[in-house]
Amino acid sequence: MLRRLLAGLLLLCLYGVAFGDKIDDLTRALMQDPSYKVRVQAALVLGKLTDKRAVPALIQALKDENESVRGVAATSLGRIGDRSAANALQEAMNDPSEFVRAQARKALEIVANGPSQLALPPPRAGARFYMSIGFTGGSKSNAQYAELVRSALAKELQKLPEVTLSVGGGEPNQATLNAKHLQGFVVDGTIQRLSSSSMGGQQQIDCDLKAFVATYPGKSIKMMTTEGASLQTGSGPSEESSGKRDCLLAAVEAVREDVGKFLKTVQ
Repeated sequence: MLRRLLAGLLLLCLYGVAFGDKIDDLTRALMQDPSYKVRVQAALVLGKLTDKRAVPALIQALKDENESVRGVAATSLGRIGDRSAANALQEAMNDPSEFVRAQARKALEIVANGPSQLALPPPRAGARFYMSIGFTGGSKSNAQYAELVRSALAKELQKLPEVTLSVGGGEPNQATLNAKHLQGFVVDGTIQRLSSSSMGGQQQIDCDLKAFVATYPGKSIKMMTTEGASLQTGSGPSEESSGKRDCLLAAVEAVREDVGKFLKTVQ
């Protein structure tokens, strides 16, 4: 279901330009159009425009009868990042749709904490691929570890000689990538599991990362992977915290290996 939805959204993105940049027209379509496909498209484009005037309409769209509209509205609220949407997103985390709940959770993390600002290395000469990084905690309890995963993934991806994480001047557009002869990709995902359980005088730490590689800036998914790790550590709170960090770092390394294998298949 989720794959079919994502495929449909990617197709709809191709037609987003038809709306232009008229926020009033987009919000009117989101609120009034009888076709859910048009409402999804309107919510998607409003998120891409990142104009805060769209926030009230997107909040209202969290109550739309169609789960695709609700989910994309949540995603767009995350892209805009306005804190006034926090309460509505919190309520959307009780939505009957798993897809909507997941998008609301990601958006709420961004709204509450702000988007991650990674310390990126300078552009790498001779690189073939530009990679953008995004990762969320997957749940409120794991949100504190999302930044760890993003930072660790940035360090790991720098080990791939054909990858650059920056081109200078912020997030590049397609024209910039073309001018620099770079193929763009984004590595994104969630912390799917991060748990601890008692085993005698020790703790068992388990973690899983669900990640995907998509084209950038188009975000057409090309590869998905799930990597995890397990380890045992002491019984104290500090040992649990360090154990979770070590577990996630091991999983991140495995994700980097998967990304490297994927890039070898790209022509």
